[in-house]
Amino acid sequence: MWKILLRAVLMLVVAYALFAGFIWWAMRQSPESFGRVMAKMPDVAYMVVPFETMWTHARAGHLHTGDKAPDFTLTKLDKSASVQLSALTAHQPVVLVFGSFT
Repeated sequence: MWKILLRAVLMLVVAYALFAGFIWWAMRQSPESFGRVMAKMPDVAYMVVPFETMWTHARAGHLHTGDKAPDFTLTKLDKSASVQLSALTAHQPVVLVFGSFT
C-alpha cells in the first residue's frame, strides 16, 4: 500500500514540476508566443503554480543603475512617423513617464 501511495505522490510531484517548468519556459518566450500558450491554459493553472512570482522573475531583465536604456522604436500617436530612442538621446536627455494622469 505504501509503495502505491509513494509512487502516486512521486508522479504528482513530477507532473507538477513539468507543468511549472512548461509555464516558466512559456514566460521566457516572446509576448506573442506566451499569449498563445496562455490562451489555451485552464484557469486552474493560476491557482496551482506561483504565477505572479514566476512572472516577476522571468521578466525581470538585467538592467542596473547607470546602464544605458535599451534602444527601441515607437510610432507617434498620429501614426505619421516613428521615433527611435537613440535618435533622441543623441541631442538631449530624455525622460520617459509611464503612468496615467486622469
